[in-house]
Amino acid sequence: MNQKQQEKLVALVEHLRTLGTIAVGFSGGVDSTFLAAVCSRELPQVSMLIHLTTPLIGTPEQASFEASASSFDIPVLELRIDPLDNPNVAANPRNRCYHCKHVAFEAIIQAAREHGADTVVDGSNADDATDYRPGMQACKELGVRSPLLECGWHKDEERALLREWGYSVWNMPAGACLATRVPCEEPLTHEKLHLIRACEDWLRARGFRQIRARLIAGKLQVQAAPADLHRFEQQAGNASLPQEAIDAFYSFGAKNIDPVVVPYIHGGMNG
Repeated sequence: MNQKQQEKLVALVEHLRTLGTIAVGFSGGVDSTFLAAVCSRELPQVSMLIHLTTPLIGTPEQASFEASASSFDIPVLELRIDPLDNPNVAANPRNRCYHCKHVAFEAIIQAAREHGADTVVDGSNADDATDYRPGMQACKELGVRSPLLECGWHKDEERALLREWGYSVWNMPAGACLATRVPCEEPLTHEKLHLIRACEDWLRARGFRQIRARLIAGKLQVQAAPADLHRFEQQAGNASLPQEAIDAFYSFGAKNIDPVVVPYIHGGMNG
């Protein structure tokens, strides 16, 4: 750790100390894992983690939570909720994330209070400040703090320290909840989420890392980051799905599949 990182880490820890007893909303992604690691290393007596298992969480994040939860020297609480029970989430309006975050953090705040926590924090960082994230407004309204954002931490800085500290999640590709795979105003259903998850898991099991299975007006379309797009091109001679992928996706319940794999754009459909 260089001097700049050390100074920035000290400032973050000092900031966290002002928040009293802390409950971290822990998804299992890079940001919340970094925050959890800092709390575990520096503030274990006044910290806890609260994880929500929901139909919207991606498999990599859920697997990261399950693999890393025992590595922290602080209590970990897992809650199970279904945001689709809220009609404002299931309808998938443009501000769906606002309603979803409200549902999620209301549950986290209630559990945190029951366990004596003074402050609930999330993993939003300085990179998020420029994105369209209506969920951040919900967090503000509920009094959730974002110490990484407040202290100016960026994801590349978090990855560097997680790697140094030995956390394998340091190079996890950016993720987003599965609701972002469906265009706003198209309703969310468990069937759609199951299909999206199954397709993405199938691709990841074959070595693809940063992919999205979008379900747009009933048609499944795969988006891939440059390295993964290149792999598709090598396998099929062009940027298209191999026949075995198409067959698998139909078996998962897809009705209409776009065979062309298109470039993944960060922030597209907000995830």
